[in-house]
Amino acid sequence: MSVKHTTKKNLIPQMMKKAQALNGKKVEVGVFDGDHAWLAGIHEYGCTIKAKDGGYLTVPLTAAAASNKAKNFVGTFVYTSKSGNKFIAWERGGKLELLFWLTDSVTIPERSFLRSGFDACHEEVLDYVDKMLETYISPGKHSDAFLRNCGKMLASKIKKYARDLKEPPKNKITSASYGGKKNNPLIKTGEMIQSITYRIEDE
Repeated sequence: MSVKHTTKKNLIPQMMKKAQALNGKKVEVGVFDGDHAWLAGIHEYGCTIKAKDGGYLTVPLTAAAASNKAKNFVGTFVYTSKSGNKFIAWERGGKLELLFWLTDSVTIPERSFLRSGFDACHEEVLDYVDKMLETYISPGKHSDAFLRNCGKMLASKIKKYARDLKEPPKNKITSASYGGKKNNPLIKTGEMIQSITYRIEDE
């Protein structure tokens, strides 16, 4: 009579090693580079922009003005309304068309979409982490893929939150410069929201 036995491979040390590889890693989601990062910071925290040296800011009032500079419009003049507001205007078809609002400062209210977006959806991402962590520390899986999926998921949800944002609304005087995108104060071209991404770093 003989006795046979088999010993299953102990995978715990390998799983512990992969778990340790995740330790000290962090996933950041935001707008990190260039003009989009600058614009995101303005909307996220709000700010007041002032004209230099006693001049004026030219705030576009039409979609055409938003994609051009005031100097590119020929035949314009300064129009002062009864309320004292100044505008760069021109006549088209016998009608006065206001192109730019001239003002010494513009206040952009805080429209948090990164912090508020994170607060609104991070619990769902954490639930994903709890459910999938065991899978990703199993043999044959790459821990970096787990971190990338977390980053993609959170970035996607914050993008949706930003696209759905409606408060505080745009200033009525400038809303026409957004073309048909009148409901969302963050969207003009959509490029800033699309630039929301993630990065993986060591702490």
